[in-house]
Amino acid sequence: MLKKSVYTFLYTALVCNAALAQHNYSIPAGNWTYSAIQELQTRGYLLDLSPGFKPYRRMEVAEALDHLRNETGHKILPAVDRWLIDKLDHEFAYEMKLLRAKRARPDTALTGARISEEDYLNFVNGYYGPFKYADKPEFRPILTIGFGFDVGNHLALYTDATVNQTLRDDSIYTGSTKFGIDALAQQAYIQYSNRYFDLMFGRDYLSWGFGDNGETLVSTTPGPLDMVSLFIKTDLVKFNWFVAQLNPMPEFTPDTNSYMPFPTAGVPDPSANRYFTGSRAEFNVLNKFFLGIYQAAIFGGPNASINLISTNPMRVNFESTVNDHLESTTNNFLGADLSVFWPKDINLYGDLMIDDWQVDRKSKGDLKPDLYAIQAGMRAADILFSTFGISGTDLSLQYMMAGNRVYNEYNWASFLKLLSYNYPIASPFGDDFWNVELKLSQWISSDWKVGIEGMHIKHGSTNIASPYTMPWLTDPNITVQTGYREPFPYGVIQETSLFSLDAMYQPVNNVYVGVSLIYSHERNANYDPGLVKNQISFILTFYYRFSNSFLFN
Repeated sequence: MLKKSVYTFLYTALVCNAALAQHNYSIPAGNWTYSAIQELQTRGYLLDLSPGFKPYRRMEVAEALDHLRNETGHKILPAVDRWLIDKLDHEFAYEMKLLRAKRARPDTALTGARISEEDYLNFVNGYYGPFKYADKPEFRPILTIGFGFDVGNHLALYTDATVNQTLRDDSIYTGSTKFGIDALAQQAYIQYSNRYFDLMFGRDYLSWGFGDNGETLVSTTPGPLDMVSLFIKTDLVKFNWFVAQLNPMPEFTPDTNSYMPFPTAGVPDPSANRYFTGSRAEFNVLNKFFLGIYQAAIFGGPNASINLISTNPMRVNFESTVNDHLESTTNNFLGADLSVFWPKDINLYGDLMIDDWQVDRKSKGDLKPDLYAIQAGMRAADILFSTFGISGTDLSLQYMMAGNRVYNEYNWASFLKLLSYNYPIASPFGDDFWNVELKLSQWISSDWKVGIEGMHIKHGSTNIASPYTMPWLTDPNITVQTGYREPFPYGVIQETSLFSLDAMYQPVNNVYVGVSLIYSHERNANYDPGLVKNQISFILTFYYRFSNSFLFN
């Protein structure tokens, strides 16, 4: 009897709701659908899509849209709500057709393919993205050709090739240019999916949390990761575990504080293998409250390989590091986040990530400042409706900070910095900063959307790539009795105020034109005391996407 029950469970897990697996390709970061989904979630729709895990997959969005259509039925919805839902319905029409076909013939095994082309033609001048600056007006196109193939109802393969000319303006891009062309693979993976879990091997995006423009630990700032990822999905709990291989880095950085010995001059600096692993669980209470808890670690070393202790999702990283002899060094992170969709048209969220927290103050080593990052924000939809009867207005306000040395690591283990190819894995601002950002947008019609944005940021001259200084140990005037305090942000402070005017015209779901005019004022620009810089930047984007899908029984 027990053997029969086990077989029944395995069969159900592997074949139940097979349509959710077919055509279940992930949606790349930056796609316009994320903005539309977020606006609808603020209004109380599509909350069966986890707001704290991305990327979304095409079939799960189609399933959420199908559920929304059944839930709203013949209800009269505000005009902007209908516009946004209709845009997504058109975008995921093929996947919703698959859902209906599978329900009509649940025993049919499906095999299919998808070919897609996605183009961004950017005409830019000045600052137009993190790490990107064009000295003069230039075209910076991005062209992606993708191909996906479904083998039966559960197994999918996807790969793309991307020519991305914006990389030539990227100040920390580490790749090479061939024949004047910068190219890379954004996504390349094999995936097994069913109703309850996704198992993915390859290159894809990953983001944890509820914020905008980067998260406190795992975001799409560095681009896709090469990883193995497991996603378990139920209505009440969703869980993600991954382990990614990062680029190798030198084991040491130059000693700037004369505290620890470093390799002898002339001896080559060994290269360290680096791995990033983490797990996050998100609890859904009535589609109103979403509580997440997570942990992650970077580990590695010269000739280090993946170890089961660091990657075990059921163990607490801190406990494993303290009590187990590991062949590799680790840098651990722990955090929790919360998103509340209540009352109607309001979303409040927050996130606390702890890198290192001092409990005892018994020795000079205990005087190290607490290392943590905070993100808190609010979104409000239709704020003008009750007073003026105007719908389609979206307001967001977000604050984020990361203390000095957060995501950084001691100079004798600098390969444990939270970097991937020199890009921060968390917020694009790295650490030693705080910023506040306000956005206001308005749908004028189903085709037109306009917006304004203001941001103020203070950033210290230290960052993740900086050597790890320890004045509480190296300064003889600092004792346990005197304690240690340092200003935040630390060092020379670059202060930036930014204002942006934006407009988007989207006559059909696969075409839009966007324009942004940005003014920025920097004090102590480039961390040069007294240097003031004013900059006007311009971005014109033409977006086009073509896709075609094929299905065979």
